Amino acid sequence: MSLYAAVFQYPDLFMNVFRRELYGKYRGSVLGLVWTLINPLALMAVYTLVFSILLKAFSEKLDPYPLFVLSGLVTWVFFQSAVQMSCSSLFGQPTLIKQVQFPRQMLPLAVVATNAVTLLVMLLAVVIVNVIFIPETRSTFWAAFPMIVPLVALASGLAVVLGYVTVVYRDVEHLMTTVLLPWFFLTPIFYTLEDLPGIRDREWLADLLQYANFVTPFVDAIRDPIFFGKLPSLGNVAYCFVVSLIALGLGTLGARRFDDQVAAQL
Repeated sequence: MSLYAAVFQYPDLFMNVFRRELYGKYRGSVLGLVWTLINPLALMAVYTLVFSILLKAFSEKLDPYPLFVLSGLVTWVFFQSAVQMSCSSLFGQPTLIKQVQFPRQMLPLAVVATNAVTLLVMLLAVVIVNVIFIPETRSTFWAAFPMIVPLVALASGLAVVLGYVTVVYRDVEHLMTTVLLPWFFLTPIFYTLEDLPGIRDREWLADLLQYANFVTPFVDAIRDPIFFGKLPSLGNVAYCFVVSLIALGLGTLGARRFDDQVAAQL
């Protein structure tokens, strides 16, 4: 995992890259970090209108439904943004890469760090609101914060491998844009798997949606303490840490495989 140790070996360099990425994301924006909250709030409003008010599709256990949706969006918005933005993190900086010698993995890792800032802002905002309106969460909300560690590790590993692979195969960026939309609907953000009538007699399908989609356990592990008022299951916690380690390993392999091709491709 020495690939990721470069962040700590060259902290000043990483902070410069991180600040450059953060300022670039919000440059010229009047609202700045407030956009972090506007996007999930807009999604929450749409899904609440469609599924809770118009279709009345879900049970009372998901009330207040808007907070249920927000509690799931915290994880997904971070994951989607980090993965999508990381695809262009290297090939979008040809001049910097060709002119300066530095650990190139810092560019996708800076993308993840930038989105981690928005993740913390979103999570803090949702926790404050949930603690006010859902008393059961007042003794469990703290358990969501340690789960940020494997979530950021997952995004870091995927960001590195996607950043490098996209330099060589530009179609990867378009592929991820296409894949993320159906991936979102297959992730229980605005529903729970137990509420889907089509899988009640198909336990194998429920298990597939729960564990083949590796984002689902992260969503559940973070939403359980901040919405349902219960600690994450040990199974989900273990799964999240194992998957995050696998992702970090994939990032290392991808960087080693394609690092010597980056400058030539750019």
